[in-house]
Amino acid sequence: MYLHSSLRVIKFFMRKVLLIGLSLSLLCVLFVVLRNGSEISGDLKIKGNSFIEGLKILHKKNGITIWTLSAKKADFMEGENKAELSDINMVMQKNGLVLYADKGVYNLSEQGFTTDGIVRAEAKDYTITADSIDYEASSGKIKTDGRIKFESKRFEVEGKGMKADAGQKVSILNDVKATFHK
Repeated sequence: MYLHSSLRVIKFFMRKVLLIGLSLSLLCVLFVVLRNGSEISGDLKIKGNSFIEGLKILHKKNGITIWTLSAKKADFMEGENKAELSDINMVMQKNGLVLYADKGVYNLSEQGFTTDGIVRAEAKDYTITADSIDYEASSGKIKTDGRIKFESKRFEVEGKGMKADAGQKVSILNDVKATFHK
């Protein structure tokens, strides 16, 4: 009985020694292969794209949040300072405006935001629908060349092309049609 237990212990230790020996052998072979292989140049670049899920960008001025941009997913393209966003919400805290878009592009270096698809913006007393927008965070300017429509309880204004500045002065450029409700 004592001999049988001793044989089990010896088998256990032999397996461990064999496993450790094989691991060390593989590490040595790997080291030799990497050491003798071609050297990796210092300008190695990552191929492909990266993405972030649940992106949130805060734009602050003097410690006060001006706007918050949230996206379900942000794809960062190789060699560019841009992120392609999907399922976008942009909240402009000052005027309580919330912007919704399916897709857009955020330029990291210019801090600008552009959409190519339909955009819907909602505030307490009005709704804005546009074909697309370009927003410059540094100046607060918003513009679109496509169709735009403002709706409120009192009136509707629609047209083609719009410019708005940080002071909330809005100009519709062409084909303006206004309807007032009683």
